[in-house]
Amino acid sequence: MTAAEFRAFALSLPETSQGEHSGLATFLVRGRRFATLDWPGPGQVAFALSPDELEMLLGACPAMARASGAWGARGHGHLDLAAADEATARSITAMAWRRSAPPALARRTP
Repeated sequence: MTAAEFRAFALSLPETSQGEHSGLATFLVRGRRFATLDWPGPGQVAFALSPDELEMLLGACPAMARASGAWGARGHGHLDLAAADEATARSITAMAWRRSAPPALARRTP
């Protein structure tokens, strides 16, 4: 998946907007950030997940890595877009979106 494809998919999720964090494109649902493009480096996406979600992904997806320090312990990880297939990248993006979306919105969205 390219950065442009990631951006298009992320913005297709309900009530998602694009902002900026430290000069990088960040994706928010109702003001809560769920992904940052090109962090920690070009072609990577940082995601806010739960610790359990991150552990499951680390075991199943070689393109996923734990963020360093306390961020990683809280469930933050990053995905190498070039190394992940499109279905995996979409699934992880949707997972992070659901975690950040208000519960009522997440329940209404397939």
